Amino acid sequence: MEAPFGIAFLKKAELYNLICRFDKQYNGSSKDNPWLIERQILRWTYNHHKHLGSPIDTNHLSRDKQWSKLKEFGMLNRKGELKPQFIYLKKGHLTKVLENLVVRGFATYFDIEHGHNAIIINKEGLLVGEVIADMEKDSPIIKFNYLFYSNIMDHFGAFLLLIITLLSLLKIFGVLN
Repeated sequence: MEAPFGIAFLKKAELYNLICRFDKQYNGSSKDNPWLIERQILRWTYNHHKHLGSPIDTNHLSRDKQWSKLKEFGMLNRKGELKPQFIYLKKGHLTKVLENLVVRGFATYFDIEHGHNAIIINKEGLLVGEVIADMEKDSPIIKFNYLFYSNIMDHFGAFLLLIITLLSLLKIFGVLN
């Protein structure tokens, strides 16, 4: 994690707000919740995807033992079955998850030949994966930093920061005693 006021940290605080909004929007529902799957893929990409130019494709989300990365993504239980929160994959909407990552701006399509069946996670997606990994850590300092700085970045926080800055400037210039 960078210094609290580094540009990368502020970008990560913005992405923290976005992730929290998606989490709240989908409210943990596993029935029709591609976000939980997207979240796992992004987290895995940050931690484990060493060949960033190689695509993630629908085969990786399938049950095909040769290609499946479901275990690596953390979507299988000890028995090798899909965890309940990832039940969306049983419907066979494998391209929807990949399309959502592209539409959200976290990935691009691999090439025309593969169409919507293969994506490459971009820089923004890696940063989102890093924020998700940070959120899953048990560090109260990291959690506090994200909460504090992401709230400063919202409208109320920005307004409050503006008032404090204005009062400080008035005091510096002697207008306030």
